[in-house]
Amino acid sequence: MSKLSKERSSSSSGEYRSDSTPSVFLPAAIGVPNEDFKFSDVQYEQLEKAGGVKLADQQRTSLLTLAVFWIDDLRLRRTARPKQFRECLEKMEKAFTRAEEACQWDHGLEYHLVHWAMEAPVKDADVFPVALAALERQLQIVRGTVLALIQCLPRDPGRQRPFDDERRIIFLADVFENAGGKAVAYAGGYYEEGSMADTPFRRFAQQFYSLLPAEDKRDPGGLDDALRDALAVRRAQRAVSP
Repeated sequence: MSKLSKERSSSSSGEYRSDSTPSVFLPAAIGVPNEDFKFSDVQYEQLEKAGGVKLADQQRTSLLTLAVFWIDDLRLRRTARPKQFRECLEKMEKAFTRAEEACQWDHGLEYHLVHWAMEAPVKDADVFPVALAALERQLQIVRGTVLALIQCLPRDPGRQRPFDDERRIIFLADVFENAGGKAVAYAGGYYEEGSMADTPFRRFAQQFYSLLPAEDKRDPGGLDDALRDALAVRRAQRAVSP
C-alpha cells in the first residue's frame, strides 16, 4: 500500500474530526466529474518553471496522485453538514406525519368513504382499509427511525471545517525536493514578488494548488501560512526520526 493510500485510510476513520466542527458524514455520496483529472504537459512545464526544478516521470506521477487525493479532500469539505441533514429529516418527519393522518379512516367522512370503497368495482378495493392501516403502521415505523436519526446528529456550531491539508503539503514538499528543489516557505503577509519570502517552493506550491479544480480553496495568503506550518511539522518529524 502506498503512503498516500495509507493516509487516505486513516482519513476515513475520523481524520476530519475537530474540536470546533463535526466530521464529514461517511460514507460520503458525492458527485464526481465524468473525466479523470490530469495535468497537461504545459501545466507540468509551468510547475517546473515556477519551482525551478525538473520533474521526472516518477515525480509527475506522484504529483498527479497527490492532486487526485487533494481534490477529493476539498470536495469532502463541502459535503452536507448536520444542519442540512437535520432540515432534510425534519421535512420527512412532517410529511410522514401528514401521510399517517391521511391513512386514518375510522371516523367521520373517511369512515363512510372506506366502506363505500370496499364495495366499489375496483381491483383490491375490498382490502382498502387493511392497506391503509398497514401503510399507516409502516409510516409510523419510518417516522420513528427519522426521529432517532435526528437525535444521532452531532451539534454544529457553524464554524468552517478545517482544510486538514498538512499531510498533502508535506507530500508535495517531498516531491519537490526529490525533483531537486529545497522546500522553504514563510508566512503569508510577508510575501512580495521577488523577495526572499517568494521562495521557489512557495511558487511551486501556489501554482500546483491553483490547478486543482475545486471550490472553496484557501486564498494565497492562507496557503502561505499552511505551507509554513506544514514544513515546521515536517522538520519536527524528521528531527525525531531515527
